[in-house]
Amino acid sequence: MINLIEVTPKVYLLGATHVFYDSLEEYLKDTDNLDFLNDIREAQEKHNLTDVDILTSFFAKLCYLALSVGLNANITRTRSIRSNITNTMESGHGSVFEHCQFNFVLSDVSRVLTHELVRHRIGVAFSQESGRYCRIPKEGSGMFIPTCIRENPEALTIYKEAVDVNTPYIQKLYKIFGIDAENFTEKKILTSAIRRIAPTGSANEIGISLNTRSLRHIIGMRTSRHAEEEIRIVFSEMAKIIEEKYPLMLHGGISEEVNGIDEWTFPKLHGYERDNEN
Repeated sequence: MINLIEVTPKVYLLGATHVFYDSLEEYLKDTDNLDFLNDIREAQEKHNLTDVDILTSFFAKLCYLALSVGLNANITRTRSIRSNITNTMESGHGSVFEHCQFNFVLSDVSRVLTHELVRHRIGVAFSQESGRYCRIPKEGSGMFIPTCIRENPEALTIYKEAVDVNTPYIQKLYKIFGIDAENFTEKKILTSAIRRIAPTGSANEIGISLNTRSLRHIIGMRTSRHAEEEIRIVFSEMAKIIEEKYPLMLHGGISEEVNGIDEWTFPKLHGYERDNEN
């Protein structure tokens, strides 16, 4: 028998949008907005804000010619970058939060999770481990065990038996077709055909890039106590990473532990946030 390999989903932040300050300063100089440089210095030195925060505020202020006083007769003062972001979030303007991207990789997550995840379309991009190119390992794929299964000894035994039975059949099919002797085109055909009996819970990798607006929306949906356990774990961890590195991007959010996992809500926001007014 092959023992079930239990895994825990992991989240890694690989990248995020950053500012090209030479180009930004050139633009500010050409448009008589050099005062915004003072706002940047204050944001960095006083509030420890990031490039994501600065760029988000830049686009928010750009909409109203509010990078500095004097270019819009309706503007008599400007907000700090921090105040600008929090006010924009609390006002519900969503479009300016689409400019900055966060790049994550989710490791050892099931296709149960990824099938739900790829339903999110707006402001996100996915690159997932290919079941056509990637074979099931001889020792079997890792698998997340839901708490309801883990806490029931009889159910856990059946769960493990089902995986143990399935994995050898996959390897037998590889052997029948002599998959290692085939050219790559045939390997791809066979790998794709045989994966159909692989457990949906098999662990795999997926990359996800999403903008701030989508990040807030998805964290709110997928950490909900009503969401599936594995996806709650993953997006709770994603929220922790963002809270540590880019806390302002979760402004207005409230975190509450529910069944051992952080649930995030954004009570001041309505729906999927409205677009900026033009």
